[in-house]
Amino acid sequence: MYDYLRARGLRCLYLIQRERTKEQLQKEFVGKTETLTLMTYQSLEMSVLWQKSIGEFDYIVVDEAQYFTNDGAFNDNTDVSFDWIFNQEQAVKVFMSATMESFRYYLLSKSIIWHQCNIPYSYGYINTLTFFYGDDQLEHIATEVIQRGGKAVFFIQSTEKALKLYQKFEKSMIFSCSKYNSKYKKYMNESLIASIVQDETFPTAILVTTCALDSGFNLRDSAIDTIVIDVLEPEAVIQCVGRKRTVHKRDSIDLYIRGRTKQQLNGLLHSIQSDIRSIIKRDTDEYEYHISNKRQNSDNHLVVNRFVKYDADGQALYVKAKNEAKVSRLMYLCNNLLPKMLEENEGYNKYLAKWFGFYIEEKDKYLYSTISTKKSNLRDFLNSISGIEMLTPKDRIPLIEEIHATNKKGKLLKRVDTLNNVLKESGYPHRILVYTKTIKESGEAKKYNRVWKVVNPVVA
Repeated sequence: MYDYLRARGLRCLYLIQRERTKEQLQKEFVGKTETLTLMTYQSLEMSVLWQKSIGEFDYIVVDEAQYFTNDGAFNDNTDVSFDWIFNQEQAVKVFMSATMESFRYYLLSKSIIWHQCNIPYSYGYINTLTFFYGDDQLEHIATEVIQRGGKAVFFIQSTEKALKLYQKFEKSMIFSCSKYNSKYKKYMNESLIASIVQDETFPTAILVTTCALDSGFNLRDSAIDTIVIDVLEPEAVIQCVGRKRTVHKRDSIDLYIRGRTKQQLNGLLHSIQSDIRSIIKRDTDEYEYHISNKRQNSDNHLVVNRFVKYDADGQALYVKAKNEAKVSRLMYLCNNLLPKMLEENEGYNKYLAKWFGFYIEEKDKYLYSTISTKKSNLRDFLNSISGIEMLTPKDRIPLIEEIHATNKKGKLLKRVDTLNNVLKESGYPHRILVYTKTIKESGEAKKYNRVWKVVNPVVA
């Protein structure tokens, strides 16, 4: 493509998701900057927001296009770069990704027409697929890798959990997180990470990293024989696997992924539905939304202040608007991916097993294995639903099933005082509050007599 552009005097903007990926790509752009401009999405967004000149381009290559929806989970500005790209009407736009589903859903929501080209890809270099349950398995796998002289990459969603694992195996591990993480970056050896970016490998037995390396970044080392992933969203899991680039035909890995139970998926679904309800309220009764959010935008940043213009006194004027990238991601998870997984037991595991080629369709047989007792992490689940109002008995089912308090006959116990006693005796700080609430629905007031909400007094 570069030769094509140069021969015609055309200019191309190449967008990438991570600063470290940009650092890896820069060596390929040496001597080509008159034709190619390399930029991160975040730099583009800041330039747009601060009204800085970006330039005009004939082509825009949008690498790791899942950025707009996936990073929308924690980045409030992905819609800014998306809108700017589509406002460049003179430019041909090329979107690339190994995980296009949530982004495709976003395009469909905007009625955008595109041409699609699928390039076949094989995960034949994955020897085994194993799902694990419980944080203790992270330590077991790490110990096994170190003892046999192997080499592994651990992708862990929680920076705190990644750091704790690193501190237990410090002599055999390198810790990596975002350099913008003010709380944890002090534990990271910046010069060592820079060498990994340059050499595309690492000198220790294990690299433990957050999702700061989940897309675009390359590791080319045939000694890496294990990848361990403790990340929730399937598209992020797939991106993590792709960081290992095979060096030769015999290059292979064993893949470990944290399994997710049906109860955990239900908890995530209920959390998302709660967020979506807040957006529906904003669309149907903006005044009610305004009051219920204490005149602020929502805590989940699904609604943002969008600049309109300056008034006669030079004051900036804003309107409250949906962050469409964030909303689209939630709608995709709520309406497409999670219901598909919840149709059957172990749906999360089976979805990923099919993706990575560990399913024989003719025999309806899955080829993955599991290690450790399959039980969900109750603390993680309670944290994930803390603050979410459960208005109806149906809303409370995932919580009751997750606590799983039973009588001698195995019947689930559902009384709040019983469940709170179970939490207390098990050492959890979380408690279930019960109260009455009146909500305006379709113009009429509706009273809910027993609203449940999990709170964590320690965090609060």
